[in-house]
Amino acid sequence: MKTKFLLFLLVVAFLSGCGFKLKGGWEIPYETVYLQTDMNSQVGRALKKKISRKSNVDLVDQVNLAAIVVTVLGENSMREVSVLSNAGSVDEYELIYKVRYKFYSPNDASMDIESQLVLRRKITHSDLEIAAKSNEEDALISDMASEAATRILVRLSREGN
Repeated sequence: MKTKFLLFLLVVAFLSGCGFKLKGGWEIPYETVYLQTDMNSQVGRALKKKISRKSNVDLVDQVNLAAIVVTVLGENSMREVSVLSNAGSVDEYELIYKVRYKFYSPNDASMDIESQLVLRRKITHSDLEIAAKSNEEDALISDMASEAATRILVRLSREGN
């Protein structure tokens, strides 16, 4: 029992000593945020949900009240053939999700950053399970939108410091 505890402490000490951090940790260094997105934007909905969960950040409904403005300029998803079988039929697709975004501060002209994220996922294809694969594709796209929102907020937290 003691050796397991000591081993656990050793692993914890090693991980903390090497700079290990949990993925997705972010803290918005602004008190007010204005979110500018299309109503149908999956990334926009994910951003709103993630920002709303932070108790120290207020989502405002006017640009002039915001310390920072986060704008989703565009997002699209597509799929490309990734693997073909010997017979020439599709075995696997690659889903590609692109998001263009920008943040700027109405009070600070030097804070104007525009960037793009590209996320990729593989999905197998089966002619026998079309409905299930369609649902799986929708779930993967939703997951990529959520990951894109987290990456945008991580970038915002780094730029603000």
